[in-house]
Amino acid sequence: PSAVAVGFNGTVYVADSNNNRVRAIGYVAPPIAASSTSTRSFGSTFTTFGSTTSGTTPSGSTSASSGVSLTASSPTSRFVTTFDFSLTGTTAFGTTSGVPPTGPNIMTIVGNGVADGAIGDGGPATSASMYRPIAVAYDPQSGQMYVCDTLHNRVRVVAPDGTISTLAGTGATPFGGDGGPAVLANFSNPSGMAVGPNGVVYVADTHNDRVRAIGIVGTVWTVAGGGNSSAVDIPAQSAQLSGPWAIAVNASGSVFFSDARNYRVCIVTPDGMLRLVAGTGASAAGPDNVAAVASAIGRAFGLALDGYGNLLISAWSHCRVRHVSR
Repeated sequence: PSAVAVGFNGTVYVADSNNNRVRAIGYVAPPIAASSTSTRSFGSTFTTFGSTTSGTTPSGSTSASSGVSLTASSPTSRFVTTFDFSLTGTTAFGTTSGVPPTGPNIMTIVGNGVADGAIGDGGPATSASMYRPIAVAYDPQSGQMYVCDTLHNRVRVVAPDGTISTLAGTGATPFGGDGGPAVLANFSNPSGMAVGPNGVVYVADTHNDRVRAIGIVGTVWTVAGGGNSSAVDIPAQSAQLSGPWAIAVNASGSVFFSDARNYRVCIVTPDGMLRLVAGTGASAAGPDNVAAVASAIGRAFGLALDGYGNLLISAWSHCRVRHVSR
């Protein structure tokens, strides 16, 4: 699995990449510890679905008596548990009713299917060239949709009227441009993005090993990366990242991101400090029912926050979706 997102009703949508599907999981949040949520640290994790076998259907049960094993956390601890889903007969994946989620017909909203055509800025988004777009984000306040036009090394924005333009990137890849207009800055394979509560757009500048931000006036700056330290609990701009990919932002403005080639998920808190959320730096699959920072997650290519503030991690290396409770 790669990208993951949470719908307004709590349904989890997963890009099951190697099985060539987008799948939906009827999501049930784990119980919250009796302790006050205001004093809990971020962190109980469990596997939402999946096995470590590539190309197979996740096993388990969708019923309420599916053998869910949950361990609520204490105010300062993080644990990993398991929650599996399955396809049983004709039962819809991830639902207890057997009725698959319904919705509108599929349509193209950005891109003309041509990778090396005209960029198309200023025209209809459906007439613009896109080259392997990997991530999208939507800002409900402005009605704008943002797209990582990854191999064009740009971030594109689609206005509510369907017009497309470049928000960031020149097409050149060597890092540069911080402190100036984002449209004059260089990005290299931007692969993840999210919109913060204040309208700031956060972008994983993947091959430049940075997480960058674009303000509402169009200025770009580095949020994390560019340093030479592999430690955590340090200023985020002092950290040495390796292939940051997915991004999620919570209501307080804390930025979660997968440091993919370092096999970890980190958070940049509003004070600019880098903290570890999950992962050990090892590529092997880590166990459930242990602290999240003690369980290896491999490369994570998708992050999403649910309505409870819990974090979902698409652990691509291990064919799993992991859950980190608030």
